Amino acid sequence: MRYDAVIIGAGIAGTTAAEALLAKGLRCALVAQGRSKSNPDLNALVARGLALYLGDEVLSGDIVEGRVVALHTQKLEDVALVADNYILASGKFFSRGIVADMDRVYEPIFGLDVEYDADRSNWFNADFAADQKFLSFGVKNYGQGKVAHEGVVLSNLFAAGEVLEGICSLDSAEKIAASAAEAVSNIK
Repeated sequence: MRYDAVIIGAGIAGTTAAEALLAKGLRCALVAQGRSKSNPDLNALVARGLALYLGDEVLSGDIVEGRVVALHTQKLEDVALVADNYILASGKFFSRGIVADMDRVYEPIFGLDVEYDADRSNWFNADFAADQKFLSFGVKNYGQGKVAHEGVVLSNLFAAGEVLEGICSLDSAEKIAASAAEAVSNIK
């Protein structure tokens, strides 16, 4: 299936990106495991032309020569989602857009470069009410939502929302939406 853009995630960043892409007249799809309590009416976006793959999970993305060329999802199995551009708005730890194990913090779909403190003892503050450092961990932003895989900035994959370093659920919806608008500004 071919689109101008495919968005991964249906939270504030993903739906903001979908609205902006549809406003540009682009054919886009949104893949999400579920709905977010902050979702606008997804049916309204579908009525405007959004292809919605709700209840599906992106398992991997193919990267060739600095470009994402396809996405593979659990439900579509052998049918790849192909687009000119992709927006990763998968969230952070709760939605598994960023994953932590005992040794590292990583982005599971593309293996993007992630900013985090390598010293695990610095990940949290024992004072529960204090700022928690792990909330700032996320995909490195190379400006305007541009991201990299193994140090190579990808030309057609952009990140928005909580998946990015320095943005967390404690931030305002406006800051999260602004990151989506910034990512969409790269797409013609």
